[in-house]
Order: sequence, then C-alpha cells, then structure tokens
Amino acid sequence: MEPGYTPAPGYGELLGHPSPNVASDFDAWFFLFWAGLLVVVIALPWAIRAAFKHRDYLPLLMLGAGLLTSLGEPMLDLVGHLRWSENLHGPAFTNFGIPVPLLIPPCYALFMGLEAYWIWSVIQRGINMKGIMLMFAACGLSDAIMEHPGVMMGVYEYYGQQPLEFYKFPFYWSFTNGAAIFTIAVILHHVWPHIKDRGWMRLWVLPIGIIGTTAGEFGTGFPVFLAINADIPTWLQWSIGSLTVPLSIAWVYALGQTVISKDSSIPWTFWGLFKSRFMLPKQREAYIAGIGGAQAAEEFANRERSATRDDRPLTRT
Repeated sequence: MEPGYTPAPGYGELLGHPSPNVASDFDAWFFLFWAGLLVVVIALPWAIRAAFKHRDYLPLLMLGAGLLTSLGEPMLDLVGHLRWSENLHGPAFTNFGIPVPLLIPPCYALFMGLEAYWIWSVIQRGINMKGIMLMFAACGLSDAIMEHPGVMMGVYEYYGQQPLEFYKFPFYWSFTNGAAIFTIAVILHHVWPHIKDRGWMRLWVLPIGIIGTTAGEFGTGFPVFLAINADIPTWLQWSIGSLTVPLSIAWVYALGQTVISKDSSIPWTFWGLFKSRFMLPKQREAYIAGIGGAQAAEEFANRERSATRDDRPLTRT
C-alpha cells in the first residue's frame, strides 16, 4: 500500500471497533456445546440410523444443508458488525478476513438444518396462519436464548450502534434469523416432494440452506444492515433499522400463505410449538396425536395420500 493511502469508505473494515476481547477457556468450551455441538452430536446417530435403516435421508441431508450454510457467516459478521473472541476453538475457516470459530458449523447445522427440519415437519402435520406466526415467535425466542450467553460471556460482541439492542444483544437478529430458518423450511416443503424418490436428486436439499438463509437473512435484514453501515445519526439508524422487524413478519406471513392448512384442527399454542422443537420425532408425533386427536391423524393421512397422488410421474398414453 502506498504511503499516505487511505482506503475509500466501505472497503476493508466497515466500522472501527475496540481492541479484541478474550473469553475465558470455560466460556469458549461452554458456548461451543451450547451453540449446537451437543445437539448435533446427539442428533447425528439418529439421522444416520434414519437414513440407513428407514431410508429416510432428509434428517441427514438437512444437517448437511445447515453445515454448508455456515459458509455465509463471515458476510453476516461483516455487515452486522459482529466480532469474535480471539481465543475460541478453530478457526473452522477464514473469509472476508474474518476467522470463523469452530462453533459456527454445528450451530448452523442445528438452527438452519434441524430447526428448519422441525418447522417442515410441523407444516406436514397441518398448521394455520396463527400457528405459523406462533412458530415464527418460537424461532425468535430460541435464537435469543441461544445467543444471550455468548454476548454476556464475551464469546462475541455486536459493536457500533445496534438498533434494538438490549443487554448486549440486538433483537433484530431474532427476526432475521427466524425469517431465514422459516424460508429454508418453506423451500424444503415445496422441493422435497419432487425429489425425495429420485436417488441422487435428493442432494439438491444441500444448497437449500445457503439459498434460503441468503434470501431470508439479507432480504429482511437489509434495512438494518444499510442503516448501521451508513454515516447517519443514531436515532435515524434505529428508525431505519427497526423496519427489519415488520419486514420479517410480513415475509413470514407471505411464505405462510403457501403452506398453511386452513382446515387444520390441531390446536397449536406457542408453548406447544416451542416445546415440540426440543422433542425427538417419535415424541413429537405422540405429542401431536395427543393434542390433535383422531381428527388430526385423519387429516394428516389424507394429506399424505393426496401428496402421493400429486407426485406420481406423468406417463404418455
């Protein structure tokens, strides 16, 4: 670089920040497992067993899709002004000049993979628009619960002016992350019936995560990302950045219109949906059967039969 050269605004580091923080060894290990590694380690044998014993490849594919989605993390770190502690395990990889810690791939496998799979599985059972919005709220809450220990422990921080920030966590991320996860699940809902019985074509599930996250995260987050990277007053950053919240809600509502079952009789509640997120598939089926009864089971069977008829290949006569 030539002496006296000053990079143009917007190139390289988007916003200056203080000296790097360093988390304790306990905090680094704790958040590695808290952010997703523990759940992924538990879920992986189940996903492998489902694939090889029951020929149900979707759980394993969704874990892989979530893993690949982690490649987009440095872009979000850059535009969202997130920086990591320097003593975390890893890095898993480096891009945009940002070393991404080892905790991120399993975190994405959990949230963009398994949580999207959970939403997809609920949609298959039948859910109305009220349930869709409650499920979106459950996603947002689970994101806040996962992230808060990290920012409180100093594992990472959001620096600069951050709209909707309370106790070190900017809550717009609950909306953009929820919208991204929901986008993945809806894409899966529309794509999977066409490829589930077509051999290697099933691998098209793998890029669904990165495509859905890019559309949902950056699409709903563009007001806040533009605002915090602009040289404007703080009150204006908050005003513009807060538009991400209604945009996220509107996007999920629009997506929900493509997957809802208006005649669904399952009485979904916020707590029921939030609780079902942490259940194994058999537990979830038993729970849904318990709250929905025989009518819900019959509706599900009818939808399955209808989907099977719709998926049959066309033949020439």
